[in-house]
Amino acid sequence: MKLFLTLVLFIISTTASAYVDLNLSYTLSQRKIEGVRTDPDVDTGSAQTTSTGASVNWAWFIWEYTALELNYSSTTQRLLDDREVSTDDASITIKEVDSKTITQVSGVGIRQAFASRKSSIIPTLAFGYAKYTTSGLTKYTLDNSGTETELEILQDKEAFSSSYASFSLRFRFTKLMGVTIAAKTVMPNFETDKASNNVTYSAGLSWMF
Repeated sequence: MKLFLTLVLFIISTTASAYVDLNLSYTLSQRKIEGVRTDPDVDTGSAQTTSTGASVNWAWFIWEYTALELNYSSTTQRLLDDREVSTDDASITIKEVDSKTITQVSGVGIRQAFASRKSSIIPTLAFGYAKYTTSGLTKYTLDNSGTETELEILQDKEAFSSSYASFSLRFRFTKLMGVTIAAKTVMPNFETDKASNNVTYSAGLSWMF
């Protein structure tokens, strides 16, 4: 611990121009698919997916273009599908599926900027270690030969040691404030060949001080 504090104090003493970049962002997306309608008087239901998320990125630029980065994000995705589906003998009908998945990512890494803090546009690239956690719950509403029942399936929380990489563009509006857009991928279990399977795009406000 003493060695760590000594190292931190040494870095602070040798980086008089150090500054912090704080970015907050929020995402919201909705998609709705109507059921196939064969009779105009019959309600075929729909499937609606809603995704909400928030993230915070804190970068301490210990040198002009290089920073230590801490980040955290949480995303909740919900699927509500009331398009009825029956078994071949019509004895069981799935009337509704309500599924919710929560994903959380916390990471630490290195961020490299490719323009000075006074530039109008600042592109950055970051990479590092991340802890990727998922959990969820799915509820089924069933009609079993005229009797309605509910079935719940719980997805236990799972945590994966992962890596992450992100690219961002910061547009500077004032001396302290700007807007940052970013693309970030998290690779559970460090499987880099699956980087394209888990990409998040975000936009939010950022401050440099």
